[in-house]
Amino acid sequence: MKKFLKFIWVLLAVLISLSSCKKSVTQSSSNDDYYVKYSIKGNGTYIYFSEFSVNTPQGNKSFSGYQYKSWNQTYGAVKKGFNASVSVNSSLVTVEIYVCKNNEPFALKASKSGGSSSTSNVSLSYTINF
Repeated sequence: MKKFLKFIWVLLAVLISLSSCKKSVTQSSSNDDYYVKYSIKGNGTYIYFSEFSVNTPQGNKSFSGYQYKSWNQTYGAVKKGFNASVSVNSSLVTVEIYVCKNNEPFALKASKSGGSSSTSNVSLSYTINF
């Protein structure tokens, strides 16, 4: 009889301890907001660029006429599936796309450097999928 009661108490203790554990499930919510930061830098001391475009939540936005050595801008909020893209009419630049989710820090998601003056532009895109 004592063994049986001991067994019941152990079984009860195990059941209580297992029922109090919660499995943490992290899923991407459709309510998540993402922010996209574009960065363009001239590769060299005297490298400037003047024509480029980026995809924003309001559509494609083009810039021209001003000589930039570097440029960066953040756009959002956007939802999962947004296609971030940048195109620069210069081959001597580095373009980068950073993304952050909600209040998390920005993370580099895509980068491309032009290096040949024979290429007329540098284009880069990234679709948000996390």
